[in-house]
Amino acid sequence: RAGSEAERTAAAQALAAGIDRAARLVEQLLTLARTEPGAAAPPLQRLDLSELVREAVADTVPLALARGTKVELHADAPVAIDGDRAALSALVRNLADNAVRYSLPGSRVELQVSQVDGVATLQVDDAGPGIPAGERERVFDRFYRRGLADEPGTGLGLAIVRGVAQRHGAAVVLDDSPLGGLRVTLRFSGDAPSSCPV
Repeated sequence: RAGSEAERTAAAQALAAGIDRAARLVEQLLTLARTEPGAAAPPLQRLDLSELVREAVADTVPLALARGTKVELHADAPVAIDGDRAALSALVRNLADNAVRYSLPGSRVELQVSQVDGVATLQVDDAGPGIPAGERERVFDRFYRRGLADEPGTGLGLAIVRGVAQRHGAAVVLDDSPLGGLRVTLRFSGDAPSSCPV
């Protein structure tokens, strides 16, 4: 029904963007459902956390390039953990995507994988607005969005992060980042259950 080629193009772009948002929401809801108690439990496998993070962060590169954001990844040494590859990849993608989206365009996001006192650790720093200490527990609630944002989102990213982390016996800590925004630290205790329902 568009009256011109320009209107048709704009309508097609809006439709494609809507489909992308809907697909993302469905993907997030399915991932979240897999973290629920009683969900099917795929067997854990031995993974290199550094390799997994490198692969997952690659999905965020197009967004970072579009925003002029530099993503620095420090994951040179192998860090072995037992986990569900698909669930942990979703966790990393959510953290990296949030860090890029909420950082100022042209800023920097840093991810680091390391062993800290024998504990596998993932740390993500951004240059965004951060999260006030009083809201840090609330942001793990499903569909909670701080309302800063012109940025699209479902409000499920950090709920997924916490659900996947808990299934892997890992702790998630939110803190201030030296880059000016938020620091998210994930520490694997090594006490993941023998099967991981995510």
